[in-house]
Amino acid sequence: MIDNFQREINYMRISLTDRCNLHCRYCRPEVTEHVQHERILRYEEILRIAKCAVNLGITRFKITGGEPLLRKGVVDFIAKLKALPKVEQVTLTTNGTFLEQHIPDLKQANIDGINISLDTLDENCYQSLTGGKLEQVLRSITATIQAGIKCKLNCVPLKTLANQTGKTNKNCFCDLVKYAGALQIPLRFIELMPLNCNSGFTSYTGAKIRQFLQDAGYSLKVTQHTYGNGPAQYYLAQDKLHGKQSVIGFIEPIHAKFCAKCNRIRLTSTGQMKNCLYSPPVCDLRELLRQGADDGELTQALEQAILAKPLGHTFDKRPGGFAMNEIGG
Repeated sequence: MIDNFQREINYMRISLTDRCNLHCRYCRPEVTEHVQHERILRYEEILRIAKCAVNLGITRFKITGGEPLLRKGVVDFIAKLKALPKVEQVTLTTNGTFLEQHIPDLKQANIDGINISLDTLDENCYQSLTGGKLEQVLRSITATIQAGIKCKLNCVPLKTLANQTGKTNKNCFCDLVKYAGALQIPLRFIELMPLNCNSGFTSYTGAKIRQFLQDAGYSLKVTQHTYGNGPAQYYLAQDKLHGKQSVIGFIEPIHAKFCAKCNRIRLTSTGQMKNCLYSPPVCDLRELLRQGADDGELTQALEQAILAKPLGHTFDKRPGGFAMNEIGG
């Protein structure tokens, strides 16, 4: 479907839960209250919404959270979503801590790709930043690759990482580039967006990361090849000393604003439809569903939400209130 600014909207991010087993300090601080179970969309309700979205030309879906693998039955749901007529792609974003055990079933469900969050390769720094265990994530990355499932890594390049690891900023991020390059999977650096919960954190811009890499002996060449549905600008990073090549991407919602090319809408775990990450919900699909709306009424609500999609966000004016894992493509 084409919105009022001539953008093709063909991609929906679906949050399955507000819960997460990690507490990444820049994303979601300690949470004491969660959404009540009855307020969360049931899988069959999400599938109905997805069917209506497909009728509008939305054929690509990203499953997110919180941490989506915390929700019981998630892999069966992914298989059913993938099997819907005209659905072209279903992918998953995860913190990776529970992923390894689900890989065989996700492979069986024909998942098209998995994005895994990885901000550092330092075990102590990872634990301090997230409260989790790095080893679990690294095992999950290996299992994903060995299963032949497409995989990308997402890194938020925080300025505090070097202080915690004792390394220079250049080395912190070069370690990740080398790691991803050795595995032959793309690594994306995602600029920290201003949220209500992360005012004490800042991240490096893409330009600064590129400078770090060039100072470390990498040559960078822009590539027009895309590795997903997101807005990342990709580079081929060639290690001049060892001759090895890595694929790195940059998602910069502030310093390289991409709203003019935005192709997505978002469904929250409680059934709220958001036509922009920054904007408040524009319609309550859960209420429509539970009041007996038919598919025509649901489709009309989705269409109106898309037509109301704003030209761009205004993060430069005030912070938002959502999780960082909603951002990447």
